[in-house]
Amino acid sequence: MKPYVLAIPLILGYAGLKQKKSLERKELRMPDTGRRVFHFYPTGKNPESLPGVYIQHGMSAMGIDDPRILELAENIANSDHSVILPELPEVRGLRIEEKTISNIQDLMMEIHSTKHLFNGNDLGYLSASFSGGMGLIAASKSHTRNKIKSSMAIGAYCNFLDTVPFVFSNYDIDPYAVYVILFNFLHRFEPELSEELGPVYFEAALDNGLKRIGNDARAERLLSKTSVRAKEFFFQVGTDENLRTEIANRVLETVPQNLPENLSPFYQLETLDGPVALLHGKTDSVISPEESEKLALLFQKKEISYVHRTSTALTHGDSLPLHSQIFGVPALLQTFGSFLYWLRR
Repeated sequence: MKPYVLAIPLILGYAGLKQKKSLERKELRMPDTGRRVFHFYPTGKNPESLPGVYIQHGMSAMGIDDPRILELAENIANSDHSVILPELPEVRGLRIEEKTISNIQDLMMEIHSTKHLFNGNDLGYLSASFSGGMGLIAASKSHTRNKIKSSMAIGAYCNFLDTVPFVFSNYDIDPYAVYVILFNFLHRFEPELSEELGPVYFEAALDNGLKRIGNDARAERLLSKTSVRAKEFFFQVGTDENLRTEIANRVLETVPQNLPENLSPFYQLETLDGPVALLHGKTDSVISPEESEKLALLFQKKEISYVHRTSTALTHGDSLPLHSQIFGVPALLQTFGSFLYWLRR
């Protein structure tokens, strides 16, 4: 069977053109770490007979309750897979931390050893954005690489040092990632402002991600209670491109030593036993499509099998109406199809 054929039901499900199967959806706790997990598989099927897909959610305050990650999990489960969707508290809390890589490694090991969740042999890793890049590092480590049969990264990054300036350069298009970065790192170079603005940037990220507007928005209310200097800084970040460039440089100059390198597949990727599908939105304003291109070059250098496509059918991991982006569909079929094909091979 051609790889793209495996992805047709998945894509038709996103488009609303295919009736979805009845699914079992269970909320569990992982036996070793106690992490909260959703488990999806087709009704009437034994998950122990199905390939497994570990999906790691991204930086959303809704964690595994985010409708976007749930839709992805359901669509993959509908294509006869057992989907394991665990929650990482620091990622749900919008924290950018090195420990996320080791936490993903631990989950890879724990899921692989929990044989009743899938067939025990065929386990894939799928994630997006920062979790996508960190997951590739985790999957490349010596004790996990033989546990992950194939990986898929959507809108992932290769080099944190290049990603931060890009994020700040696209503030006018989508400020979400700027809010997240300032929430994490403003205290490194503006500690007094961070005391006031840390909660503001956290709520601004939530307002953006949860689409809270009007009376539901909270950042503006918090900002109104801050000092004049804090208000001026917040509004200047929004209006002054030169200041944003300066702040991006200050972030990289003041983050903990070696953090950018330790978070970057460019520096940390060892090798992968399984091939990788790379998918990036052509107009992604959060992480540049060039980051997936760099990942592809890195895989070439390390002789890791991969497929790499960009698509007009998604932005930063969010799918667009497929009827309006029909020319972006082949890239979705090729990448999702290759990931599922390698997983079953």
